[in-house]
Amino acid sequence: MTSRSTARPNGQPQASKICQFKLVLLGESAVGKSSLVLRFVKGQFHEYQESTIGAAFLTQSVCLDDTTVKFEIWDTAGQERYHSLAPMYYRGAQAAIVVYDITNQETFARAKTWVKELQRQASPSIVIALAGNKADLANKRMVEYEVRWPTESS
Repeated sequence: MTSRSTARPNGQPQASKICQFKLVLLGESAVGKSSLVLRFVKGQFHEYQESTIGAAFLTQSVCLDDTTVKFEIWDTAGQERYHSLAPMYYRGAQAAIVVYDITNQETFARAKTWVKELQRQASPSIVIALAGNKADLANKRMVEYEVRWPTESS
């Protein structure tokens, strides 16, 4: 984390701290990873989004109080043929969002596999979030709101 103390042209102080985090999105093909990223970074949504090939890299900064948080976002391809590339993208990541499609139970089952892979191979301090996507298709929901996540002992 670095500190700076300069003023903006309007006289308001700029953020005094800057934090930079690598964030990776993982999940099966067509769960909406790219749509989530585009919504966060550009405020856009396209109903028909092209499939990501390999990975896409975007950045976004968010100001929280006196801190600017800069995200380096890796949006990975979900097709099985790109799975072997995933470790290259989550290596060194501070956070991961594992995305599944609420209208497709299989993507939720595969999300569990992604989480286990991150727990085994990513940094021990990585923050992992699970995101059920396509909430606009709630009438087609196949994954319940509250699903018990099985543990190794159960």
